[in-house]
Amino acid sequence: MALKEAKYRGMMIKAGAFEVVGMRRFVVSLSIARDGSLAASGTAKLFEPPSEDGLFDDPEEALEAALVFARAIIDGEVAGLTVDDL
Repeated sequence: MALKEAKYRGMMIKAGAFEVVGMRRFVVSLSIARDGSLAASGTAKLFEPPSEDGLFDDPEEALEAALVFARAIIDGEVAGLTVDDL
């Protein structure tokens, strides 16, 4: 498992890439919380970064896709997804 965390515009982004057994491909877990609030309130939202088939070829590719997607959500660029309620 590979992990990455990043702060962006007052939010904490956490991404994890997990290898699918026997496939040598990776699925991603992505959460976004208001920076500093995750530990205090446990409030975070989970998202699924897009890929052609839901899988990525390597963990770094998966984590980078998750971070790009998270920043786009925070910036209001992804229709139907928001973090305004955090």
